[in-house]
Amino acid sequence: MLKKEHRKKIIFSADDFGVNELANANILKLAQAGKLDRVEIMINNRLRKEDALNLAKTGVKLDIHLHLIGYDSNYWQGERNLERGMVERICLFVWNCTFGENNPRKVVLKWENQIEKFREIFGRYPDGIGSHEHIHYFPFYFNILLGLSAKYEIFYVRFGRRNFRGTCLIGKILNGLRVIDQWLFKKTNFETSDFMLSFDWFTDLDFLSEISEGKNAEVVFHPERVEEFSFLEKM
Repeated sequence: MLKKEHRKKIIFSADDFGVNELANANILKLAQAGKLDRVEIMINNRLRKEDALNLAKTGVKLDIHLHLIGYDSNYWQGERNLERGMVERICLFVWNCTFGENNPRKVVLKWENQIEKFREIFGRYPDGIGSHEHIHYFPFYFNILLGLSAKYEIFYVRFGRRNFRGTCLIGKILNGLRVIDQWLFKKTNFETSDFMLSFDWFTDLDFLSEISEGKNAEVVFHPERVEEFSFLEKM
């Protein structure tokens, strides 16, 4: 159970609103109960306006969860090929980022389209900006994200000012990318948390005792996962 003195250190964020009915229902329930501070919205053709408007009524901060998948894709409904090995997947990612569908020029258009779809659904632009699987930490995408943040006046960026000590491989990779990205971020006046962490990197939140007074951490949850939903519901 979360210690009371740690609550004020945490920005509770939920990812993937819009990815499926379970995620939407669980996130909406938590937002209505006041368990969340921010929700990242995944824009796709299965995001129902009714669900979106019900979420907006809770008063939670509404961020956009940018992704590289087409608006009409069935990717989120299980049409992913996860049989490829890690090396092959990395090679495909690098190739697509450089020459394929996810090269920077095409990504700008994809992400602008998602931001405009967000405005159509919610009647305004997002409160904050981030991305699925933290892909915006890669420098060529981070530069794009900061440009879109300025263009659409989205002043909160999921990023984190500092690296947090941890043993998770994903966390270590993001720490390395953050060091590279810092020089770009420091040129802006955008807001972010002191640290950015994902709940599934840890077994509990006792690590928050390491964060000094007056600092905060954005902790990312995926409430479609039973254990993460249960943790937030009992908090």
